[in-house]
Amino acid sequence: MTTEQLQFIFSLFSFVGVVGILFYIILEKAKNDELHRRVAYLVKKLENLKSSTSEENIEEVASEVDVETMREKIIALYEEGVDVALIEEAVKVPKAKIEMVLKFHNINKSDNWRESVNNTL
Repeated sequence: MTTEQLQFIFSLFSFVGVVGILFYIILEKAKNDELHRRVAYLVKKLENLKSSTSEENIEEVASEVDVETMREKIIALYEEGVDVALIEEAVKVPKAKIEMVLKFHNINKSDNWRESVNNTL
């Protein structure tokens, strides 16, 4: 190889390296900008949460408590042997939700049974 060919190859490698470095810098800048946008969004959301009235928070907690008491009522009625249709009328919840609550209850009950058996062994 002649010196001119070697110079051309080294120049080509240098050019590719510079382009690669510039491309990397541009990508990092884009990631940084996206992170700044996310931080700004979260700061705005935090300010909105802080400025929201406590009544809204109380209503959210109350609705969560209502859901939990509804689940407890469904499970209690089911364990007493009440039919699902009667539970639906008593609690005024769709049959599909009642069945879902009961399925999860049965799964949790079976998991607790397994744990109790494993603990006694």
